[in-house]
Amino acid sequence: MPERYWLGAVLSIVGGAAVAGGAVLATSGSAKAVKPPVVSPAQQADEAERALWRTKPVDQVFPATVTLGSQYVRLGIAPAAACDVLPQDFRLELATDAPGTTCVKVLRATYTDITQTVFATVGVVVIGGDAASRDKVWRQWTPDAASKQPDTMPEVFPVPHTVAADFADSQRVAWNSQASNDGSYLVYVVSAFGDGRSGVADVQFGIGKDLAADSPPVQAASGLSQLFADEFTNTEKG
Repeated sequence: MPERYWLGAVLSIVGGAAVAGGAVLATSGSAKAVKPPVVSPAQQADEAERALWRTKPVDQVFPATVTLGSQYVRLGIAPAAACDVLPQDFRLELATDAPGTTCVKVLRATYTDITQTVFATVGVVVIGGDAASRDKVWRQWTPDAASKQPDTMPEVFPVPHTVAADFADSQRVAWNSQASNDGSYLVYVVSAFGDGRSGVADVQFGIGKDLAADSPPVQAASGLSQLFADEFTNTEKG
């Protein structure tokens, strides 16, 4: 089965259950026609957007190369993960900013620029909940700045047998996050210097001097998070 799809082929039993669920039941020898619920174009677009993480080939979710001033090369992709890979404070912040939403799945990949100056783990958090609740993610999600909230900063994804094989949380110096415009996807980027040097003194405890805005890890965190979030923009949302 091609690895490029998150869920692979749809199981036949699921299709059977859907057919059975839509069937009209007959009682006392007679059947009463039931009209299917009317689904608005906006709702259809919303459902299609929310399914992108399962229907898009993985190379479209995480392209092999990304251009953002410099060119970034994908080093590896992690298996789709449960939400407990995110820090507890991250999940609590999401519940606070957007009550009624849930974390469904976390997709991750690690990139480096062509000079290997920066390592960056890109995470895509799939958000569940109704449209009004998910809209709060886009409008109210706030944690997106490096050492000021270190307990909320997600972990990095080291990629075996690559230059980022030893990529570790202790190297993290910056992070940023952006939501898609309908709140269905929350993209974060955690970045570091490729050679392991620190740009923030003891980022784990939130002390020290912030990196300059033009520092490569800061540019990677802010630029990549926006770029990937834009890939999930819902063009049907007004």
